[in-house]
Amino acid sequence: MSKFKTIAVFAYPAEAVVVKGKLESEQVEVFLKDEFTVATDPFATNAIGGVKMLVYKEDFIKAMGILEQSNPDLLKYRVEYVKCPNCGKTDAREIRDIETAPTFADKMKAVVLNIFPFSNSYNYQCKSCYTKFDVNE
Repeated sequence: MSKFKTIAVFAYPAEAVVVKGKLESEQVEVFLKDEFTVATDPFATNAIGGVKMLVYKEDFIKAMGILEQSNPDLLKYRVEYVKCPNCGKTDAREIRDIETAPTFADKMKAVVLNIFPFSNSYNYQCKSCYTKFDVNE
């Protein structure tokens, strides 16, 4: 079973549905958490933390890229920026992500890391300067 990552949080379901439509048109499966709770009681949005937009962990980098490229106004809803500590760019990929692995060796390493996760932290690699880093550092 795939794990989910939260990519954005919205105050109202209507805002989330628009962004969900954009991501789904790019073949990214999106799930909205607490959508119906906030829709039935809009005053509860602050109490429960708003409408959370979740994607599969494998689609996280792709979804963040779509949010970044599609509309600059959507960036205020982003939850997590994956920024390279070396060059400062937000052009990073998760090492465990098989689809974004550039070489066959990297793809095989991603498969092994998915089967046998060696650490709890997410390991990323910058696509620009190829620096490997952890988000928690």
